[in-house]
Amino acid sequence: MLKRIITLIAALAILSAPAFAGDRPEFDCVGDDATNYFNDAIKNMVVANNPWNLASDFTGVLFNDEPMEGFIPPVQLTPDICFLDPVYMSAYTQWRRPAVYDYKIVLQMDPQSDIDVNIVDCVVKHNSKTAFGVNPWEGADQTGRFQMTDGTSIFISGANPMLSVMAIPGPNAVFGFETPFYLTSRSQGGLVDSPMQNLLYTSKALWEEGLVGRMPEYGVDAEFPLSAGDMLAIRIEIPFINSVDVRYGEDNVCVKYVGIDGTIFTQ
Repeated sequence: MLKRIITLIAALAILSAPAFAGDRPEFDCVGDDATNYFNDAIKNMVVANNPWNLASDFTGVLFNDEPMEGFIPPVQLTPDICFLDPVYMSAYTQWRRPAVYDYKIVLQMDPQSDIDVNIVDCVVKHNSKTAFGVNPWEGADQTGRFQMTDGTSIFISGANPMLSVMAIPGPNAVFGFETPFYLTSRSQGGLVDSPMQNLLYTSKALWEEGLVGRMPEYGVDAEFPLSAGDMLAIRIEIPFINSVDVRYGEDNVCVKYVGIDGTIFTQ
């Protein structure tokens, strides 16, 4: 019996592997991936091995009369108080004020894995001028968390941002993929599926948060496999009961996944 199970697993692994192609790490952001403000040693290594990231700025490229990539902030960009060296420009949303941040990102490879949506945050207490607080009621904070005057800390889920991620067909979309659909979230804890539409998440200080979108497949929740050139529309919605000051700029959101070698879409 055990031998049959092992044989079946091996057969499924062979069938699921892309024919005659290797797999490699890839990330995509709005604009030029190679110069994203938040690139680190790992992303620089990916750029060095995936040279198409040097031709990844689709902000001026039109498809169906719309830009393929872009960032729409809720207000004018100003210097970020979390990221100062060099100066980074972001859009400021203070507490008790609803706002929407929209990102549109082109996938440069066919995904062969789930898709991470990574968000770098600047979350501070109201009216703070720094993330590194010294005095009471100053410095970094967490969305959804309220601190009472007696020091009691409470967490309210509905006061957190909501994330939506929609897949949009591009010039190389697979046959039949004509209508956009929302990705399905796969939680890191427990691996539970839920719609990636108005999905609550919590952000802290200047750390990067990561949410996972399940790799779309034929016949699963009206999904289609994604191709190089398809787009992800990512929306972050800040609720009116938001308890902190937050900032997001063009470079704050990227997607990461495993891509199939040879499936490349460039500027």
